[in-house]
Order: sequence, then C-alpha cells, then structure tokens
Amino acid sequence: MEKRRMGLDALRPGEYGVLREILMPGEAKARMEELGLLPETELSCLYCAPHASPAAYAVGGAVFALRKKDAAQIVVEAVR
Repeated sequence: MEKRRMGLDALRPGEYGVLREILMPGEAKARMEELGLLPETELSCLYCAPHASPAAYAVGGAVFALRKKDAAQIVVEAVR
C-alpha cells in the first residue's frame, strides 16, 4: 500500500496521519513541538471550518486549532 504524504491541512474530519516533518522556522516549530507535535506522533482532524481555516486537530490528549497556512507547513503521512 502506497503511503500518502501531505500537509496537515489536507486531512479531513475523521482522517488520521503520522507527523513526519515540521517546515516552520525556529520559534514557530518549537511552539508546535511544545504542543506535542513530534515526529512519529499520530494526530487526527476533528473539525474544519468553512474554507478550511481554522481546523481542529487532536494529538495525544490535547485538541488545538491551526490556520490553514500553518497546518500546510506540517507534513503528515495518511494512515487511515
């Protein structure tokens, strides 16, 4: 089965992905890591607002929202 890599913004509600890379610079990347976005972490999309911004995601026991332009800089591999 071929694995699909995409920006986190491409996940739709109910879809899951495994984090592969954060393409944000310095402090923004560090902030994402503080939220629990670390390589090999599984996350899911819970909700997409109209026009897909913002969207809510779950990682570990936390739920957070990201703007589409920020979520696009987080590379995930779709898993289911």
